[in-house]
Amino acid sequence: MKTSPFSITHEWTFKPASFPEELVPGYAPLRAATEADGLRSLGLIGCMGSVQMGRLFQWKRHQVRRMLAEKKLIQHLLLKNKNTIPIYTIGPRTAQLLNLEWSHEFWRTWTMEQILSHLVFFQFCCAMRDKQKAFQIHAAPYPFTGRVEIGAESRNVLVIRGDTSYLPASLRHSSYPIIVISESLEAVMPLNELLKEAKLLLDTDLKQDYRFYRQIKGEWVIK
Repeated sequence: MKTSPFSITHEWTFKPASFPEELVPGYAPLRAATEADGLRSLGLIGCMGSVQMGRLFQWKRHQVRRMLAEKKLIQHLLLKNKNTIPIYTIGPRTAQLLNLEWSHEFWRTWTMEQILSHLVFFQFCCAMRDKQKAFQIHAAPYPFTGRVEIGAESRNVLVIRGDTSYLPASLRHSSYPIIVISESLEAVMPLNELLKEAKLLLDTDLKQDYRFYRQIKGEWVIK
């Protein structure tokens, strides 16, 4: 199987933005509904890439540059092998406008697994938008990366990157049905007992008109 572009096996380095002192939020207003919705979603999940911003929220380069200048967005760099990828978090002005949690350089506590799980979550949202169109993004409790709401149906999204031994047995008692996203079927196998009712997607499915895997007698099959 082809290695996922979000695989933990790549050589990753996170180069976070750094500031000598607290950022001053400024007074810039929210300029459009798509700006408010996108910034809220970003703030609830963590970080995302510029291509994902364009696909999900139709933000153009000049809009992103303006939001950076207005301290609504902060740009960081993610190095994958020898390639540099800009990724973004919310800035203090977004937190102020939308009443979201924010602290100076909070992103420095993230592990690479967390960063990749944020990006995979938004890649799933891009695939959903191509197929589903209308849905909402919400925060979700640990160990889930986020929650998606389609009409009256909500699902917690669990992104598996690397070691799964830390995942708690409480997965079995999720308050919402679960969607799992994994690099491979092998990576999710140790969790089969906890995820009997879950739906599964592989990273490679996120570029296509995806179909979910479901468990039948301990095996993941496309239904």
